[in-house]
Amino acid sequence: MGSDPLPPEPQKHREPWFAVRKDLDGPRNSALMTLSFVLPLLAWIVASYGPFWKALHEVQISAESPSVASVYVPGDRLAPDYFTPFQEAIRKDNAAVQAARDAGTPLEATARQNKKVVRHLFPLALAEGWAGKEDEANDDKLRSVWLKIASGESIPQKVEPSDENAKIIKANAALLSGAEWPTQALLKLVPQSRVSYDYPVYLVPPHKVFTTAWADLKGKPDDTSAEEGTENKSDAKSLLVRYQESLRTISFGFLLAALLAIPLGILAGTFAVFSKMLEPFTDFFRYMPAPTFGVVLMAIFGLEAAPKIMLVFIGTFPTALLVIANTTRQLDVSLLEAAQTLGANQKQLVTRVIIPGIMPTLYNDLRILIGCAWTWLVIAELLGFKSGLTEIIDTRGRRFQFEHVYPAILMIGLTGFFTDQFLGWIGRGLFPWAFRGQAASSRWFIRALTFLPRLLVAGIRKASAYAEKPTFPAVVPEEPVAAPAPSPSPLPAVTPTPRTSL
Repeated sequence: MGSDPLPPEPQKHREPWFAVRKDLDGPRNSALMTLSFVLPLLAWIVASYGPFWKALHEVQISAESPSVASVYVPGDRLAPDYFTPFQEAIRKDNAAVQAARDAGTPLEATARQNKKVVRHLFPLALAEGWAGKEDEANDDKLRSVWLKIASGESIPQKVEPSDENAKIIKANAALLSGAEWPTQALLKLVPQSRVSYDYPVYLVPPHKVFTTAWADLKGKPDDTSAEEGTENKSDAKSLLVRYQESLRTISFGFLLAALLAIPLGILAGTFAVFSKMLEPFTDFFRYMPAPTFGVVLMAIFGLEAAPKIMLVFIGTFPTALLVIANTTRQLDVSLLEAAQTLGANQKQLVTRVIIPGIMPTLYNDLRILIGCAWTWLVIAELLGFKSGLTEIIDTRGRRFQFEHVYPAILMIGLTGFFTDQFLGWIGRGLFPWAFRGQAASSRWFIRALTFLPRLLVAGIRKASAYAEKPTFPAVVPEEPVAAPAPSPSPLPAVTPTPRTSL
């Protein structure tokens, strides 16, 4: 007899891509969310590295010549039509100096002129860490760096001198090795550059943004917080320190607003007395721009962190109170009627029905209100002494140094996004009944965040299972044993008894 055919496997139902009010499955949901970040990044890359911009020379080592009217400093970007004549003018000056030396009648120069030649080595010394920003006019230290490079004691790695400049450094070393500054004219360093592109000032390539962010995170002292003509002790703050200041401001301001808005909002949404007493003025107050209270807050709380926290509070609290009150009023009335039918009193209605009933929606409201609080951060940190990430955004932005501005902006956006995704993941664990049937949009984020730990744990478990696997001796097959003959049954035979009729 043939075996019966297996029943066909049931086909899995898959929703179409464009189904009205239907969620996508996990893989498609994760792929689209990833694509939403990849597409803007690709647009940024294409705009930055596409063949749209003209190649320029970004000056690394500069020089001065009487035949060049303009003065160029490191960081200036020059077109080839300007940079090449600039180099040729310096080479022409060096040729005149060298010709005079070869003729035995070297050209004379003042100590000041020779010091200016040595100072053009400062960008190289700064990049290599052999000098600080305060050493730009420290001629003796720069001369020492010059001599160390000439002798091979110090080898530049980040800004490597060209072969032409390496010869010039060695040629000048004999004159600079004396105790006094030489009176003979020194050979000038020939301008060096690296390839740059004629981007708009606001379009900074991704690699430059990320390298600048890394340098700022390491905490190198800079002048991002120093105003022109003023002194500020926060010059040496790193990007991480400023980020912590912003987190502190936003956390305290939001927590203060939430601690007051949650109880007052629940009362206003539950009792008409509190609703009529609180909501009209709050609705009126929320239309007043919070920054207009900046001067008042500084007069009350001073110039440090307190007025910044209070501005975040003022900007968040009115909206939070009205949103929570509305959430409380939207609770299903049938739940209250059922509780009253079972004999619940007023206190039990609030503590056993209203508060537990609104918790999932209230949790989502707070997630949205955190984003509202972040929108007030930049304005708040401008009050009094500038602080936090706004200090970078404001001061660097006014100098058009957007490679420092964009990391600060990205840190704000990424912090808000990761916070929202993390809170969404927690909410699914706290209130699973409220999220049943919805796509877990934050699941991909948690899985990506825990990918390496999960991979490591799986590897450890696999290695442990392999190490603990028992070994068995080889099994030798035995000869088959004949089955024993059946033994007679020990029970006696039963004789049927004939049935007698009545």
